[in-house]
Amino acid sequence: MAHADPDPERSTESAADPDAEPPTPSDPAGDPEADTEADNEPDAEAEPQPDPEKAQRTEARFLWMCGWLTLLVGVFLLSDNLRDNGKYGAGAWLGVVVVVLCLLALIAAYVLCALDRSSLRTRLVGPVDLFQLTTVLMLVTIIVGVLVPPQNRTALALILPWGLSYWLYNLPRTTSDES
Repeated sequence: MAHADPDPERSTESAADPDAEPPTPSDPAGDPEADTEADNEPDAEAEPQPDPEKAQRTEARFLWMCGWLTLLVGVFLLSDNLRDNGKYGAGAWLGVVVVVLCLLALIAAYVLCALDRSSLRTRLVGPVDLFQLTTVLMLVTIIVGVLVPPQNRTALALILPWGLSYWLYNLPRTTSDES
């Protein structure tokens, strides 16, 4: 879109001298107003600095979501198991107890991380951290939940909160020292 030249004297000078190069928009020497415009515009090449506090709040929200999603999966699993309780033997009830205990441990881990009392990177025993423990708990819960007699596939929904925690675990850490 063409704009009218705000300085008519300069446009007559450039028309009178055919050998003179017209000032380019990227050449600040040809346009005295370019200095003031460049000073007023934010630097487009500068990357925004990450805010560690905002990142921590967002991570806590995601961990709360993981806890709530795990709780919902547990409620659906338990309601399906209680609805069909007449079909269960001792092995099936043992499986239900294992699933409930694993779900409670998963929920506790997510809530502790959301409350900032622990983190997914917290070392528990040797090289094993909390995230690896939640992975094992999730796998045990899914396998046992699927093997319980009605072969309920609801346990597969635990992959969503675990996937969120996997994403959080692998995010690069931001600290206030980096700014």
